[in-house]
Amino acid sequence: MNKLRDKVAVVGIGETEYMRRSSRGPREMVIEAVRNALNDARLTVKDIDGVTSGYRGAQHFNQSEMAYNLGIEYRFHGNLGDGSGSNSSSFHLAAMAIETGMADTVLTYYTNSYGSATTRLMGNYGPNLGIMKETFETPYSNNEQIVNFAQIATRYKHVYGFTDEQLNKYMGAIAINERRNSILNGKGVLKKPLTYEDYLKSPMISTPLKRDDCCVLSDGACAWIMTSAKRAKDFPHRPVYVTGMGYGRTPMGGGDGFTQKAGDYFHKPHETPCMDQALQMAGITRKDLDFIQIYDAYTIMLLMFFESLGFCKKGEGGEFAASGAIALEGSLPVNTHGGHLSHSYINGASHVVEAIKQLRGEAGPCQVKNAKLGAISIGTIHDNYVTVFRN
Repeated sequence: MNKLRDKVAVVGIGETEYMRRSSRGPREMVIEAVRNALNDARLTVKDIDGVTSGYRGAQHFNQSEMAYNLGIEYRFHGNLGDGSGSNSSSFHLAAMAIETGMADTVLTYYTNSYGSATTRLMGNYGPNLGIMKETFETPYSNNEQIVNFAQIATRYKHVYGFTDEQLNKYMGAIAINERRNSILNGKGVLKKPLTYEDYLKSPMISTPLKRDDCCVLSDGACAWIMTSAKRAKDFPHRPVYVTGMGYGRTPMGGGDGFTQKAGDYFHKPHETPCMDQALQMAGITRKDLDFIQIYDAYTIMLLMFFESLGFCKKGEGGEFAASGAIALEGSLPVNTHGGHLSHSYINGASHVVEAIKQLRGEAGPCQVKNAKLGAISIGTIHDNYVTVFRN
């Protein structure tokens, strides 16, 4: 992996408007995001010869259909991974494809239309969880992600001996920070300020998770373009180099993700090594990062990622968040655009776009001062991708 360090760079980014419910479908949103990325890089469709997408992006609008609609003729395409972070596999794939000569310029796209989905989220997009789940869990409403993560939050509180007030303080600090960032960003779905009092009054969805502990279901699309480091210097924007990559996975079947027989969510063995691998490849430590964008479907998920990615000890993620460390002015700004909780839920794709903006110095009021090194950590239950960028 170290041979791929700084071999490719992101030279173009594109996105659509993010909204609760769009009048357009995934096809139209992807086309807009791709065209915006091409314009950003001053390229045409004829310059693209490689295409990748995360599994849900391809599910909504597969690569051959996307290429046909835009007139792209590619000689390389691929997907890696099957989790919500699979769009971040694009950096692994592009680096390998470009370095081996299989492609010169690789386009990645991703879209979600959760906001417009008319059926239950897991029923619409989730896997067939089998007879055990259908018989013993679904009849009792234990079939949605929020129920599962509410159980994780309850267990977290029990294991580390926290009171309800402490857990509210910790998760509230995360929700409030992301709302502030979303408002500053200006493009986020949620724009109403959130105080701690507002957070406490937020409707309970599944104890102990309130509405403001949950991601904002939304519609939108993102795209980015990569090429070799050598060619990247000729593009109009400052190149953002892929300097470190890591991947980890805990074996898990389709019925394991949201069921009673799932693994121990407190000790997912792949997450710390995944972060370590990316940092080692980049030749840096956690303290060298100027920011990180982390997958955050729920506040409890982000809190636990602080611990499993090695930014604090087990049981100390809440105090880490409440200390102000994750704020724009803190020691490690997190989800500087507002994340999934307030900005948009595009399965980490908008996290990627935000990371590139930060390192190009184009993040506006959310800009981290003198940002030179940043990372994304995109994954949920069974797999995780970490990518380190530099400018």
